[in-house]
Amino acid sequence: MKFNICVPIPIKTGNINEIKPIINKALKTNPDLIELRFDYIDRIKNITSNFGKNLLNLIQPKIQTIFTFRAPSEGGQMKIEKNDHFLVLKKLIEAQPSYLDIEMNTDNHILGEIIFFANKNGVKLFFSYHDFKKTPSHEEGFRLIENFQEKLISKLLIDSKIVEKSVYKLIFTARTFEDNLIPLKLCKTFSEKGNIIICFCMGELGIFSRIMCLKVGSFLTFGSLEEKTAPGQIHVEKIRKFHQFL
Repeated sequence: MKFNICVPIPIKTGNINEIKPIINKALKTNPDLIELRFDYIDRIKNITSNFGKNLLNLIQPKIQTIFTFRAPSEGGQMKIEKNDHFLVLKKLIEAQPSYLDIEMNTDNHILGEIIFFANKNGVKLFFSYHDFKKTPSHEEGFRLIENFQEKLISKLLIDSKIVEKSVYKLIFTARTFEDNLIPLKLCKTFSEKGNIIICFCMGELGIFSRIMCLKVGSFLTFGSLEEKTAPGQIHVEKIRKFHQFL
């Protein structure tokens, strides 16, 4: 069984020469995917489709790449108006990464347009949900995905093939060790249904699920390089060592 580890890299500048050494260092860890987090950037005007393409040229075709501009409500580092956020996502899609990450809670009209535009450009989607306060029950987590898929098909009239091939990413916050069991159960439930899912808990108490989610069907887990982009992230090499031992 293949265990996918994704290394997230915060993009803080529009200067390719400053980013290249960080990407090269990430590539040396042999990740399965690399996520570029554009919400860390110093100036929004630095995000262009050409900038995205130049970054991809440093990575692809070796490694699949996820482009993310996280909304402030779900941990994004830059305050931005919804319409400006929409325009940034379109520029990132134009660069044609392997995947674009977009929040499940995105307004319906923006969500529909982004799905259409991504499909037109051959970019697959991560649909993300983050809870920075708690871990919901298994039933609540289950309904989050099922209700969202139903909305895509019934309200936004999205082709069921797009719904099936998209990645559903639910990230919670562990308040007790037992909270780890909920994302693990969700990974098992949805992967057995044929869905592509990522689910684990953030925080120090969620480290167990970050490591073990791969064993029960999660598409990937995240391993940090130099800088963590979420609470409780572990260095990519440590995650690999855990799985080599297991």
